[in-house]
Amino acid sequence: MKMSFKELLCCPLCKGNLTGESSRGPGGTGIDRLICHSCMKSFENRVGYLDFLNGDGLVFRSRRERLVRSVYAKVYTPVTNFMFLFCGGAKKAREEVMSRLRVSEGAYVLETGMGYGENFLWLNRKANNLRLFGVDIQKEMMANCTRNLLDWKISAEIVRANAQALPFRDGAFDAVFHLGAINLFGDKKKAIEEMIRVSKPGTHIVIADETEKAGRMFNWFTGPAERIVPPVDLVPAEMMNIAMEKIWRGYGYVIEFDTPQ
Repeated sequence: MKMSFKELLCCPLCKGNLTGESSRGPGGTGIDRLICHSCMKSFENRVGYLDFLNGDGLVFRSRRERLVRSVYAKVYTPVTNFMFLFCGGAKKAREEVMSRLRVSEGAYVLETGMGYGENFLWLNRKANNLRLFGVDIQKEMMANCTRNLLDWKISAEIVRANAQALPFRDGAFDAVFHLGAINLFGDKKKAIEEMIRVSKPGTHIVIADETEKAGRMFNWFTGPAERIVPPVDLVPAEMMNIAMEKIWRGYGYVIEFDTPQ
């Protein structure tokens, strides 16, 4: 059964039901707001997308990393394209991950960490009538993704939220994936569990990110960091067909598995 965007949403904190309310802000501006009547948390739509973080966001190791990540968010596409030159080019690198997704017409697809939205552009060409959804934690990514979707005339529902506490109901999606930056998560295990929770039975989940080989290059700019260990051991043992391999000429890895039927 097809579900609307609001029907798919839930409280990211307690997973309770959300109801919509409207109020009048300063100067008479209308503000749409979702309220969880289980934990009484509210989430407002002030900037064209639902914000489930209420002022929270990324936690950085240092001021240096904060500066680098902030600049990177502003020049995301050209810098990413440059970095992927070492991997054979951005187009080839994206194809190496995205081709592993199993999507068909009308599928509900979620990306946890959609950045500027370039993967939505790829998906829009892959199958017809896809229902696209995205999550990101950075406001800069939200703003630029919103602008790109308008320019590309692609329909997608995006929310600002933490991938470790997704604001979606259990079993909502036919395909779930994450491309880049899961290495930065404070609780990778929880993020993987959340991807599983919102997936339908039999969903193929794909997770890709940089290896330690690439991480050493980033550390020149961001400073020392923990050694990168692909989180394949954090995938619950009851998942099916768990596999991991190196990609991007050794600069990346991809983890794939299926949720049980």
